[in-house]
Amino acid sequence: MSRQHKILIGVFCLGVLLCGIGTGVAFTEFSGFEYGGKYILGETDMQTEDFDVTFVPMEDRWTLIGAGGAYVAGMGEIQTDRSIPENTVRFHVTYNAKRAKPFVYLDEQTNRIEFSWYWRNHNDDTALMMEAKDILLKNLKEGKIASFDTVELEEVTVMVNPKNENDVRVVH
Repeated sequence: MSRQHKILIGVFCLGVLLCGIGTGVAFTEFSGFEYGGKYILGETDMQTEDFDVTFVPMEDRWTLIGAGGAYVAGMGEIQTDRSIPENTVRFHVTYNAKRAKPFVYLDEQTNRIEFSWYWRNHNDDTALMMEAKDILLKNLKEGKIASFDTVELEEVTVMVNPKNENDVRVVH
């Protein structure tokens, strides 16, 4: 084995040793972090609103669809309420008016009632990223790691009159 081969093997072994030390230091630093909680990014203006849709009962049940990611708490099952007028579906929605504008669409040709929303202020992604960066750096200095989220819809509850319980169904 030549002198050059011995030097290359020595450099390789030194590199592996330094990588191992660096990994150990990084793991030690990372394991010292604690969870810093969840932060909601952007402005919030939480509002609750009812969206009523009147339908005509048919042989086929009306299909309720949550579109655009509207599969949130409450959308999975239909609740009954005697205060709801007959032949009406009520979507009781809690949403962030700064980020979303909910709406309901009735399609009589396909027997579908679709719940969805329009995005508001969707061009402020850079501002949200900068807000998250500031919080992330502050938390890292304190030895914490946090999670980040934005709120569009908080809850969607679907309600009908008990007489119409078998006239509608939710599809996921």
